Amino acid sequence: MAAILLTASLVQIPLVLNPDLGWLLTANEKILDGQKLGVDLFESNPPLSVYMYMSAVAFSRLSGIAPQLIVIAMVIVEIAGALLIIDRAAASAGLEAKERSISAWLFAFLLAVLPGTVFGQREHIAVIALTPFVAVTALRWRGLSPGPAAILAGVGAGLAMGIKPFFALVAGLPIILCVVRQRSLRPLFTSEACIAAAVVIGYGALVFVLFPAYVSTYAPMVAEAYLPIRKDLGSLLPLPIVVITASIALLRFSAPRDFKMSENSFPWLAASVGGAASFIIQGKAWPYTALALCLFAIAAPSLQVWTRPLRAPALIGALAAVLLIGFYLSSPDPRFPPLQERVQALAKHPRLLTMTDHIGLGHPLVRQIHGTWVGSSCAQLLAAGAILRQNSAQPSPAEQAKLDGIIQFERRHLLADIRTGRPNVILVDTYLLSSFPFDWLAWANADPELQAELSRYREVEDVGRVRIFVDSR
Repeated sequence: MAAILLTASLVQIPLVLNPDLGWLLTANEKILDGQKLGVDLFESNPPLSVYMYMSAVAFSRLSGIAPQLIVIAMVIVEIAGALLIIDRAAASAGLEAKERSISAWLFAFLLAVLPGTVFGQREHIAVIALTPFVAVTALRWRGLSPGPAAILAGVGAGLAMGIKPFFALVAGLPIILCVVRQRSLRPLFTSEACIAAAVVIGYGALVFVLFPAYVSTYAPMVAEAYLPIRKDLGSLLPLPIVVITASIALLRFSAPRDFKMSENSFPWLAASVGGAASFIIQGKAWPYTALALCLFAIAAPSLQVWTRPLRAPALIGALAAVLLIGFYLSSPDPRFPPLQERVQALAKHPRLLTMTDHIGLGHPLVRQIHGTWVGSSCAQLLAAGAILRQNSAQPSPAEQAKLDGIIQFERRHLLADIRTGRPNVILVDTYLLSSFPFDWLAWANADPELQAELSRYREVEDVGRVRIFVDSR
């Protein structure tokens, strides 16, 4: 197990700095420098999604170690902690050493290796925190007591739901099935369920008290413009259908002849269905939003296999399925052209800003070139959602006013970023949501004050979908 974790950490050194992590590390650096989330700095996800990386950034400043390397170490420690909680719960339940060892090896692989380039992202950290909760629920499904470890499992589940509320579906479905099976509400009031609920309620209260501007101003705009950005059901359903069907098929191949769907693997399969529901409700079809779906779908039959090994053809098929899922989770986002050397040639350690809805244009580029990010958000994502809604539907006058207000909000903060940050280089995208040609420069120039500020920038190069502007003064 230690070898699995060590190998995973070494493999992640050149891979871990993805766009989302790059932006969140930069955001935490700005917070440490005195900016306030929801006032000076904006992020579409709840505050915990940002502050969960604060310790890595703070320790980086004290030690001089790159924060992304500290993130790797912290995630590995979190995985080890989750494995320990699962093992202690299994020991309290009286499971044999062989079953506990297989469980530890399996989840070391699933939590450390399977995520690939999803490693260290919010969803990855949330799924790690949530896995002991599902394990405890699976023990209770078997009529076993997980002991005191259930309390820590509940804390992890509460934090996972704080990172993204959608994970309530992953934690909740196995409990609901226990309620249905037992015909009793008692599973809703286990120690881990009560602790998880208390953590969520406490976190919600803290957000209201400490981040009133996020709650009253930014969160409603996220709900209006960001959450409605989604793929159609036809493109969302195939992945959950294929993954869950494959999981059920492998469960059946590895089960005894009298196998019933009330067997021990069912809570894990229910958690996978919860992950599928989360994937569909979010509607973005980004691979990392499918991590819970895929990980628990693999766990369900894998925990069954040790009792009845698969025949060679089924085993080969199972390994191929796991490999394909791993490739899917690590499939790249729409790529921007190589910009690192071009930007560095224009300005050493530049002050950088982008006009785009895609986080990947400016991040982690700004960290790779040792530049300074002068934006108040990672991208103009809310503006993109508002523009898409305006173009794809006919909003009512009230809705139109809200969308116009969101677009004006984005323009106003872009103007402030340019005036305050004085970027040396501005990168301008030419696509909306990586799908439709769109003139972001014309969008900005529709505001007279922005047009006046941008007039001092000249275009020096057009690289693929990106236009590069530099300060001509």
